[in-house]
Amino acid sequence: MMNATFVTTLSTQELQELIELSVKNAVQVSPKMSNEDDTLLDTKEAANLIKYEVTSIYGLVKRKKIPFCKIEGKLLFSRRKLIEWIEGGNHAPSLNRPSLPLKDPVTKYR
Repeated sequence: MMNATFVTTLSTQELQELIELSVKNAVQVSPKMSNEDDTLLDTKEAANLIKYEVTSIYGLVKRKKIPFCKIEGKLLFSRRKLIEWIEGGNHAPSLNRPSLPLKDPVTKYR
């Protein structure tokens, strides 16, 4: 590839716009989401957001322990409601579960 040299005249405003456009294209600037923004997530996106396995998400939905909606058979999750659910501590395992009696390991192998 041959290097070509171009000479042109730009106004200060044109140069500034060219630089800004080049920087935006280079870093792929996208607007950041604020806490007030809300989007609907599919099951995989919801699992990634709250760091759960997809199968765990399905279990929570089945037991109605997680905020979700179902539209035309598709599970959707509000990003904002999932974050509120995590922040509210609603994801913590229940401490009121009855414990199962432990078997004596010695008598197990007699």
